[in-house]
Amino acid sequence: MNVIKKLLFFIIFLSLHQVVFSQKVGLVLSGGGAKGLAHVGVLKALEENNIPIDYIMGTSMGGVVGGFYVSAYSPTEIDSIARSKDFQNWIDGKFPDNFNTFYYKNDPNPQWFEINLGVDSTFDANLRPKLANDLILNFALGEYTANANQVADEDFSNLFVPFTAVGSEIFTQKSVYMDNGNLGQVLRATMSVPYVYKPVKIKGEFIFDGGIYDNFPASRLKEKFDPDVMIGVNVATKIFEEYPEDDKKLISNSLLFMIMDKVNPNDLGDSSIFIEPNTDDITGFDFDKAGAIIDSGYAEAMRLMPDILNKIERRKSEEEFSRARQEFKSQYKPLRFSEFNYEGFRPGEVRYINKILNPGNKSQVDIKELKANYYKLIADPYFSGVFPKIVYENEKESYAFRLKSQGEQNIRLQFGGNVATTGLSNFYMGAGYDHLNYFLFNHNTSLNIGQFYKSFRYNAKIHFPFGYQFYAEPFFYYNGWDYLNTGNFLDNRRVSPINQFDRNYGVNIGAPIFNKMKIALRTSFLRKVNEFTNREEYVSSDTTDFSRFYGLHHQLSFNYSDLNEKLFPTKGFEMGLYFTHNYGDELYIPGSTSEIDRKEELHNWIQIEVGVEKYFPLKYGDFGFSLTGKASSIQAFSNYRATMLNTPAYQPTFESQGLYLENFRAPVFIAGGLKYQIELFKNFNFRVEGHAFKPLFRWEENENITSFSGLIPDYHLSGMGALFYKSPIGPISLSAHYYDDNSPFLLLFNIGYLMFNRKPLE
Repeated sequence: MNVIKKLLFFIIFLSLHQVVFSQKVGLVLSGGGAKGLAHVGVLKALEENNIPIDYIMGTSMGGVVGGFYVSAYSPTEIDSIARSKDFQNWIDGKFPDNFNTFYYKNDPNPQWFEINLGVDSTFDANLRPKLANDLILNFALGEYTANANQVADEDFSNLFVPFTAVGSEIFTQKSVYMDNGNLGQVLRATMSVPYVYKPVKIKGEFIFDGGIYDNFPASRLKEKFDPDVMIGVNVATKIFEEYPEDDKKLISNSLLFMIMDKVNPNDLGDSSIFIEPNTDDITGFDFDKAGAIIDSGYAEAMRLMPDILNKIERRKSEEEFSRARQEFKSQYKPLRFSEFNYEGFRPGEVRYINKILNPGNKSQVDIKELKANYYKLIADPYFSGVFPKIVYENEKESYAFRLKSQGEQNIRLQFGGNVATTGLSNFYMGAGYDHLNYFLFNHNTSLNIGQFYKSFRYNAKIHFPFGYQFYAEPFFYYNGWDYLNTGNFLDNRRVSPINQFDRNYGVNIGAPIFNKMKIALRTSFLRKVNEFTNREEYVSSDTTDFSRFYGLHHQLSFNYSDLNEKLFPTKGFEMGLYFTHNYGDELYIPGSTSEIDRKEELHNWIQIEVGVEKYFPLKYGDFGFSLTGKASSIQAFSNYRATMLNTPAYQPTFESQGLYLENFRAPVFIAGGLKYQIELFKNFNFRVEGHAFKPLFRWEENENITSFSGLIPDYHLSGMGALFYKSPIGPISLSAHYYDDNSPFLLLFNIGYLMFNRKPLE
């Protein structure tokens, strides 16, 4: 009898042991945009409580989080990645701080929006919708998953945990379950939200976000893997029982509602756990709230942990998790690249790209060097349509880097400007065209039209891939300024009877330095005309003086900027150092208000300018300062007004270049300003600035002779207070300005970007 009892006990023990230790757990991770980061918190909670995962199937951001987990990243490592600035840069399409993007930037302009056209070899043009910049993200996904893909030999059942990502093929309206191929490419495909990211072409099909047709692939996981227990994590937008007529978030999240398939918890089956983190205050685009989203997933998983532990009896210790990851990672091969393949590029383009990606034509390039070179390549807008892919070549036991092109050249159309209560209103239109045939050409042209300011610009930046980067840029600029047309119906500010015109044509040569800055050498022919009267009050019968400078203009500059806004910045640093030489002839023809005769004389002078601007975050708002110094050896022109109009000026606030402020001009001066800005509520800001201008010398006029003064104790103050709203077309601002000058006050209402080209002599 005892023998029978022992035998029965042994059989029951074996059965229980078999059930517990053969128990398989499947994990379903839904899509949901930024909300999908809650999956990271769930994975942390599961591992902390020794819950093993045997299969993962994920959609969209659920696929991305799952893809990192099956690449042997621990939940803690994924958490650290998701909270990092690098991750935010991937999403925003921003380059890392240690990469010199300033070298590639064009001068800021007042554009509101840009339209991109793709032009193929037959000159057939098609509209390129303005989608998120995924060039950084695509490389990052390939880099972070390359080793795991190499170990699995592109079979996702051989990853750290067997894995499937869900995509959508919208032309035949079907779900695509991706369990093999290039893992980085698959992760990028599963998150291809329509109108946000471009789709990814895999096996001849364009794959969009998996949430369109199967946002919660519980049924598919059950069918494919048949786990004993399923855990489903849903972060997708919920289906409302009643129509939320007053819910503004319904409208802001309408895109996600349109593309997400609804979630049915019943798909998990009876023996399952359904986890739904509280993300009610989070939208699908709030990636900057990564920490809070991850914590919400962790909190909800921990709340349900007693039920999870009750249904899943099998355990896996922390040491077992760590040992399994180390065993998987021990098979990694170093990320070194011995082969570069290109698809969709012409022979001349291939030569240029090779010069950038592998400038020394090395037999092997490591991942650090390749990444830096890839960033150099994609910093130019010509390569905005490329897609990178990292592949392991088993025969060569090294990696290959593959780059695919859409095979189109890029045409950019820009529109912008501003509307102001003064004559400073302006319309801006720009266009750009890029083409590559061994050398890369960026053609840019722009036109400004307004009462006060008119301009035309053309430049062709030619990039030379000769080991060390540099470019040559032929250019032609025309600017016209009519200060009589700056009247303002909000006040009775006196206007100045001054017209200025300049034509500047020559060439710039630029190169990056110190991994941050840009050095540029300009040589050009400059023709600058000043037309003016010699008294403040303008009479219609007056004829203006004519002062024309024509000659050579040379400039050597060192500058850098990462300011976050074109107007009203609150973050970043800007510096510039300029050495300028001018040599040429002045022709002066007097008008009716002049007391001197026609004359012509040579001028030869140098000028040095240095400026810095820096911002710091405060507990409430942001604080900044600026410092500027200019010193010129300029000699007097024909009369006092002609001299002042060619003298260095201090123009610190956004409207000041549209005003003639005589007290803020001097051949040698130092100046500085303090700035503070605070966000009163969403997108509404208040900014205040105070500036001081200290001339060391100034011009004096005595009996129609203009000359240097001695050292003077004078200084002049200016200030600005602005209330503005950040709109899609630029700031909408109401600002009050004070200048210690003849007309001290200005009240200005402005919509858009009030910006002008830099004046060549001032």
